[in-house]
Amino acid sequence: MKLKDAMNKYFRTRQFSSLSRSSQLNYEYALASICRMSVMGRTLGNVNIKKLNAAMCLEIYDTVELGTSTSNANHIARVFSVLMNFLISIDEIPNNPMARVKKRSSEPRSVIWTHDQVMSLLDAAFDNFEWRNIGLIVLMCYEWGQRPIDIRNLTWESVDLEQGKVTITQSKRGATVELPIPDNLLEMLTEQKKDWDFQEYVVTNPRKKDSAYRQLTVSQRTSLLGEGKDTVGLHDDLRVGGLRKTEKIKMTASSVKHQAIKTVTDHKS
Repeated sequence: MKLKDAMNKYFRTRQFSSLSRSSQLNYEYALASICRMSVMGRTLGNVNIKKLNAAMCLEIYDTVELGTSTSNANHIARVFSVLMNFLISIDEIPNNPMARVKKRSSEPRSVIWTHDQVMSLLDAAFDNFEWRNIGLIVLMCYEWGQRPIDIRNLTWESVDLEQGKVTITQSKRGATVELPIPDNLLEMLTEQKKDWDFQEYVVTNPRKKDSAYRQLTVSQRTSLLGEGKDTVGLHDDLRVGGLRKTEKIKMTASSVKHQAIKTVTDHKS
């Protein structure tokens, strides 16, 4: 049974129907977002439930945490565990792999970048081919104010270099935004396309053991960012997710209208 089929089976149970309507919508959204995620090169909804393991669950947790927040990652983990425990109760799987993932407390942290900090990291990243991908992720998050998970999932199909625009489907609520590509980013994406347009993702990871190409994983992204920050002497508490908040502050300071900020960032208010 695939994960998406297990999810739909749970939605037809008395257990699910007994929940309040708001809780049902919450569970539906959380589980659907998990099924859309790509982990270890595979779309989770298409993964056989018997092949789900703790490593995949850790990737889910880290991806959500770095893309949104620790509290949201803990919420997604709780909802996923509800589904796993339901599958245990009907003898489809022997255990809950998410239970083996160590959850973190959602403590506030300083994540705002200055322009100079961003530029110093980008200078280092684009001077070293091995760091180019993390440089592109940082630059795209900084210029567009999008969630890292949506930048990580970006494919060449969504990028129009001739028109200078990108179309991003935001993972949180499924909204689609069309954004201009600034000249500095257009130059870097053009170089990236020359090298990597034969595969699907804008930010890719060539796997040496079998010459396959996969998305850059969250752990790889964190490691590359750490190397870059250490090289230029940046604080450890600066995260890729903080660039989205930085861009929102920058737009507000530039007197961008609130409705425009809501459209770009996918906020309710």
